[in-house]
Amino acid sequence: MTENKTSDAQIKASKKRNAKNPDIVKKSRYKSSAKIYIRDWADEEDLKQIEEWIRQRRDNK
Repeated sequence: MTENKTSDAQIKASKKRNAKNPDIVKKSRYKSSAKIYIRDWADEEDLKQIEEWIRQRRDNK
């Protein structure tokens, strides 16, 4: 068996935090996905569309 680098107590604490804060976990996951998409997959047209969504979002606040 392989040993985890993370202690069992830390894993337990992380699971407890995630269970208590599902919105924070969801936001973090979406942010990570967006970053990977922009960095690795988006072409120039996609980036222009994303910039337009950002402009629209900022104008509505």
